[in-house]
Amino acid sequence: MKYSPLVSGLLLLFGFIPQVIGDNPDYTLLDIIFPVIIAILFLALFFNIKNKLKYVAIGKSKVIIKKNGQEIEYNWLDVEKIKLNHFFGLYELKIKNEDVVYFTPYGMTTWLTGDNSDMGVIINKMKRELQI
Repeated sequence: MKYSPLVSGLLLLFGFIPQVIGDNPDYTLLDIIFPVIIAILFLALFFNIKNKLKYVAIGKSKVIIKKNGQEIEYNWLDVEKIKLNHFFGLYELKIKNEDVVYFTPYGMTTWLTGDNSDMGVIINKMKRELQI
C-alpha cells in the first residue's frame, strides 16, 4: 500500500506516456499533460505518506510503533486520537508530542461495520474506556 502511488506514478511517466508518443504520431500537448499531472499527483502523494505509514502493534496495555527499525512502546494513556478511515481502510493514530501515524488494520474492514478483527475490538474497547 505504501509504494502503490510511486509505482502508479512511475508507470504513467515511463510506461503510458512513451506509448502514447510512439503509437500516435499526431499526439497533441494535451494528450500528454493530463497523464503527467496525474503522475505528479501520485508521486506527491507517495512522498507525503511515505514517512507516515508505520507498522503498529496494538495490545491491551500498550501500543508499539516501529520507527526507523526500532520498536517504540507507548502506553494507552499517551494516545490522543485513534480512528479508522473507512474509505481508505487506514487507522490514524496520534500520540502525545508525536506526529500522526497511519497503519493498516490486521483484518478485513468494511464500510458498514468497520474493523471486526481482534485488533479492532481492542481499539474500540480502549477508546470507550479511555474516552479517546
